[in-house]
Amino acid sequence: MAFEIVTLKVAGLMLRPLTIAIEIAMDEAARNFEAKVKHPELAQRDLLIALRGSPAVTIHALASDGYSPPGGADGGDLLLTGHVEKRSPALRSSEQELPIAGRSKTGDLVDSSAEHATGEFEGKTPQAIIGELTQGYGVAVETETSPAARPLFRMRPGETVFAAAERIGRAAGFAVGDTPEGNLKLAKAGTKRHAGSLTEGLNILDASAVHDDSKKFSKVKVRAQAPDGYGDDDLKIEAEADDDTLKRKRVKIIVPPELIRKQDARERAKWHRDRASGEGMTCEVTVPGWRDEAGKIWTPGLLVFTEMPSLDVVQDMLIKKVSLRQSDDSSAGTQAVLSLVDPRSFGGKKGKANKGTDYTGKAGGDDE
Repeated sequence: MAFEIVTLKVAGLMLRPLTIAIEIAMDEAARNFEAKVKHPELAQRDLLIALRGSPAVTIHALASDGYSPPGGADGGDLLLTGHVEKRSPALRSSEQELPIAGRSKTGDLVDSSAEHATGEFEGKTPQAIIGELTQGYGVAVETETSPAARPLFRMRPGETVFAAAERIGRAAGFAVGDTPEGNLKLAKAGTKRHAGSLTEGLNILDASAVHDDSKKFSKVKVRAQAPDGYGDDDLKIEAEADDDTLKRKRVKIIVPPELIRKQDARERAKWHRDRASGEGMTCEVTVPGWRDEAGKIWTPGLLVFTEMPSLDVVQDMLIKKVSLRQSDDSSAGTQAVLSLVDPRSFGGKKGKANKGTDYTGKAGGDDE
């Protein structure tokens, strides 16, 4: 698998890290990185000074075989747009590399309190609400989903921009992550997938799985009130969703912190049921390199067929989180650690081909 030529462009410098780790998640607002860097013409002190004040940084990756997908810049694929936030120099007998760390531009939304003139939004879509809260931060809001307008959304005193966005996402059934350009991304599991598959004995270095039925409930109920009105359908809203795969009684009652309409309560119950069932199957898989069979960087939110019969996992899985790692240590080299979940965790369809598989790689039919 190709070694990645990684470039950090920061403070007018172009740095090639000796080691780097980048973490990207579907449901975390800011991707982050840690790296060890040196500059051929600058002493550690000079590099330390050059990186003062949280300078802007972009990180690109180019496979050493020269492959760069269509649309990639000359420096390869853009992985992160953000800031260097941490420098950790040390005095040693001989000068060493400088450890640095940083986050996407969206990291400011994780730390900063949300501000709005009234703290209330009526009849606006989640994208519009979050867009207003991100004004002034240089962060756009992108979406792959089309949630309906909310009758009413009230901010909580002191909550951060991301906390408000995440609360909206829980109600509307989408996750809030970020993009390589440093923008927010509203997404749920869809049909986009990586080329090829993750296959036991072929391209998997290490893997583990957790099958946890304690996440499931036979019945999920949502009890709430509408934002206005005085009838029974406004004051005593209740909806439920059943999970027929669990034969014993386990009931989960959810009282949303926000007011919702009756027609939304059913979808909210189904979302919680499916998310709980989906989180009952998780995997962590280490693969060589940072790219799939088509040369695309492993990306959260995409599906990948995962065939690990020894772990009782043979189905489509959703990439929830990616950790890209590279060092000059020959024992580690260039690897990606993929955190996988059942697609239902993020509003997708139930993974296919798990039940009835004969463990020879031949699926025994859908599990739906």
